[in-house]
Amino acid sequence: MDQRNPATLASISKAITRPSMPRPLKTFYRGEPMALGITQLLTGVLEIAFGTVLSLLNSHHFDAIDCQTPHWTGIMYIISGSLSVAAAKNPKILLVKGALAMNIISAVAAGIAIVIFSFSMTDQGPTGKAASGCGYGSNDTAVIQACHEATTIPYAIMYNTAAVLFMLTIVEFVIAIISAAFGCASVCRDSYSETTIVIYQNTAETSPPLPDA
Repeated sequence: MDQRNPATLASISKAITRPSMPRPLKTFYRGEPMALGITQLLTGVLEIAFGTVLSLLNSHHFDAIDCQTPHWTGIMYIISGSLSVAAAKNPKILLVKGALAMNIISAVAAGIAIVIFSFSMTDQGPTGKAASGCGYGSNDTAVIQACHEATTIPYAIMYNTAAVLFMLTIVEFVIAIISAAFGCASVCRDSYSETTIVIYQNTAETSPPLPDA
């Protein structure tokens, strides 16, 4: 290949100046939006599923369950995850901005849910308040034992399930913050295009001048 040929230099120039992946897009993909989005989707589905079970069995009146916390947070997680997956597949600015906005909202919602779950679980305690009244007005050990089994075991199941929801909420809180951080690093700028400048130096050999006769 003759690199001094103008046609060859033109073809090399086109190949080198072909636009590569923009830096903001590389930053966005470094945040693994596809993996985090799928995790958000699974977290939202689990939140709604466990929250529905607890709503049907909420005989001890957990504040977090009375507020339907797993349901409205789970819906937000699913929306955030869907937008993150869509932006990973088709990284348009509007999709990335939408995913950024929903991740910020999900992070705030997860933070509120963490406070609600913490207050609810601390107020009820790991053993519950209902079992404390089993010995009231009776000295029969069998009756007291039956009362404990009827109240403590269902409460323990509810409490442990609420603890799982609490952990899922913490996971979602962290994921939403990470996704929002990488999303903001991608779209929180004035310009979205980059220009690559390639400078060539003419290395063509020239014949030395002939001496004067």
